[in-house]
Amino acid sequence: MSDLKVGILGASKIAGRPTVPAMTAVDGVVPVTVAARDPQRAAAFAQEHGLGVSESYDAVVRDPDVDVVYVPLPNGLHYEWVRAALLAGKHVLSEKSLTGSLEQSRELIELARTRQLVLVENFMCETHPQHAVARVLVADGRVGTLRHLDLSFGFPPFPADDQRNSAELDGGALNDAGAYCAFMARHYAGRMPVSVSTIADQGSYDVDVVGSTHLDFGGGLTASLTYGFQHDYRNEVRLWGSGGQLLIDRAFSIPKDRTPSLTLTSNTVATPIEAAPADQFDLQIKRFRDLVTTGEGREAEYNKALEHAATMEAMRVSGRLGGARVRPD
Repeated sequence: MSDLKVGILGASKIAGRPTVPAMTAVDGVVPVTVAARDPQRAAAFAQEHGLGVSESYDAVVRDPDVDVVYVPLPNGLHYEWVRAALLAGKHVLSEKSLTGSLEQSRELIELARTRQLVLVENFMCETHPQHAVARVLVADGRVGTLRHLDLSFGFPPFPADDQRNSAELDGGALNDAGAYCAFMARHYAGRMPVSVSTIADQGSYDVDVVGSTHLDFGGGLTASLTYGFQHDYRNEVRLWGSGGQLLIDRAFSIPKDRTPSLTLTSNTVATPIEAAPADQFDLQIKRFRDLVTTGEGREAEYNKALEHAATMEAMRVSGRLGGARVRPD
């Protein structure tokens, strides 16, 4: 199969800093064009990465030479442009959150399934080998029976005009940092939660900037998620079992040259666990490429995206209800 040619909607930081360079480095994937609301910004982005410039998002989506559309736009624009790309017959890699509602996410997932197109919500952390090492340790019984998951992702406030502070653009801590925590909680639990309870606080903002969620997975397994934009930086997962616990530092965002930090503790005795450094963006782009070129794993990807969307919706509803327990639909 010939190279997958990628069109990019928006000259965002996540596109320019790690994602497009990863696309350029991966065999079989070639970023070819970018469009942005600001033509000058698009031109500068294109020059930096050796791309062409399209006059509009629509031009990228309709370009017959584009096979894949990458959507790093603000959350509130995802539904419109992911849908447009799928209708145009393009595979889509979308930044998270895919949309701000289960209804919209379900529509996009079913559209991709019907047209046999790949749609991936870009949780690149799932590909990092540190999580593969952690899963093996859990499967081998090194923490005993898994009882509780603690996932925390938070950072200091963004500027007031940042898109993540915009209600109109589906900003907020849950749709950003909280989405990582929810995604990886299901990743380690291996199943959907049976109930969700979320407390969210806006402070003086138009969106939630502080949040915490309790997930009950049934069978004696629970999870606590803490996330927000009003915190000292924290980025970790702790897996707590009947016979030990495993701490994964820098669980969601880890520089490619950083050696992962995993610590297995049993009865207060701590043992460092080795894992190899890796570029999780590079690994995610390879995984996306393989989903497109082989067709294998697409159905599992649709189901995973739908389960995540249902979990996120339950968290949003519970937050609006002041922490009431909600069963994911």
